[in-house]
Amino acid sequence: MLHAAALTYFREVARARSIRRAAASLNVAASALNRQILKLEADFGTPLFDRLPGGMRLTTAGELLLRHVSETLHDFDRIRAEIDDLKLARSGHVSIAAVDSLLVDFLPRAIDRFRADFPAVNYTVTAVGPTDVVQMVAAGEVDFGFTFVSGTPASVRFLAEVPAPIGAVMRADHPLASRLVVSLEEASSYPLLTQTGPLPRASEVDPAFAAFKDALTPRLMSNSIQMLKLAIMLNMGVAFFTRLGFLSEIEAGTVAWRPMASPGINKLRLGLLAPSARAMSPPAEQLARRLADGLSRLGNEGAGYMSGSF
Repeated sequence: MLHAAALTYFREVARARSIRRAAASLNVAASALNRQILKLEADFGTPLFDRLPGGMRLTTAGELLLRHVSETLHDFDRIRAEIDDLKLARSGHVSIAAVDSLLVDFLPRAIDRFRADFPAVNYTVTAVGPTDVVQMVAAGEVDFGFTFVSGTPASVRFLAEVPAPIGAVMRADHPLASRLVVSLEEASSYPLLTQTGPLPRASEVDPAFAAFKDALTPRLMSNSIQMLKLAIMLNMGVAFFTRLGFLSEIEAGTVAWRPMASPGINKLRLGLLAPSARAMSPPAEQLARRLADGLSRLGNEGAGYMSGSF
């Protein structure tokens, strides 16, 4: 196995085309550097340089090795930088704003996993409306946030996205649970539960669903997803959410989520929103990176389910 020092010596000789100049650049003895090059050539059983009056020139074998060395040292530097980031991220504070469906399952579990590696980090997590998430991230009031994907100012960008259509959520033994897709007309035949507040701006692609929701006379309306979740479990009616707030219940088979037969609402996506230029603190950067990975995995695992393929 080649050591990083030997690779660095080899790369510098290839760049400087001289043992002496490379040694001066690296601040090592020319004799020591030459021994490393000779040892590499002995290990490979072939010359890596042509020794010419004008200096050292890579052989074909040397050029192959240089490509490998450049990739290896680049990866080494990247990993070392990530390790340095981990050291800096051991303590600190992370602030997050998110639509509340992310706060009941996905985010608490993700933070719990993160704290195993970073036990000294503290958190502030705030449930706000989709538009408020964008404003808070853009203004620097929070480190990052989760909201529905739509047009955003240049000061923010989405690090990861996942399909997040709004579907019908009901207890697993509800009559509509036997359907693969639920139409607006079918849903309106049962008591309905709704969350207060406007629909995500991205839902403007589906005027039919927006009009349907505006015309509802709900059995129960609340701004608390936890209350609506309990109302669903008590079989009080059907609600409309993304499945992300009901992952555990869906997996346990106590709640059913079914896509709506309304094309626009099935195009909704939810993403991790971060500042475009403003640097995040080391713990926020580390957590955002893990959340982006987790969101991508969630999208891959749930793609078939979200599209209505059961």
